[in-house]
Amino acid sequence: MTEERVTKHILNWLESNNWTLVCYDFPQSGTGILLHPNEAIKTEKNKGGIIPDIIAVKQHKAVFFENKNRFYKADFDKLKEIKTNDKYSEALSTLLKGHEVRAIYYGIGMPHTSKNIDKAREHLAQIDFLVVVDNEGQVAITYDNSDIFK
Repeated sequence: MTEERVTKHILNWLESNNWTLVCYDFPQSGTGILLHPNEAIKTEKNKGGIIPDIIAVKQHKAVFFENKNRFYKADFDKLKEIKTNDKYSEALSTLLKGHEVRAIYYGIGMPHTSKNIDKAREHLAQIDFLVVVDNEGQVAITYDNSDIFK
């Protein structure tokens, strides 16, 4: 399953569960929003910028997705860094302005395979949630440490 299909299925699932989509991106589409590091950290115009695959909001919560077509440890590391070092807090605050968000949760979306899930289990401490998509497009919450999706 491609990253684009994973993203599309998660977008549909979020909308059907009354999440408001703030932004999303498909691989090489150019549709996403580039988040720049905070001014104090920025060294060059676009250096260090990131493009989230999906950001959605609901009930004062925001979810920040990185999606892949397979397990990819670098995304777990990336989300841990974003989550813990506040490097993009200014850009996220601007993007979410008007949504009254009290918490941002960071997670991964990927195809539902036992291999992906087994590898991901070793790195769950780095993220807030893990959702998987099966071949029929059904989305399942595999890990949700804060009851984000309840």
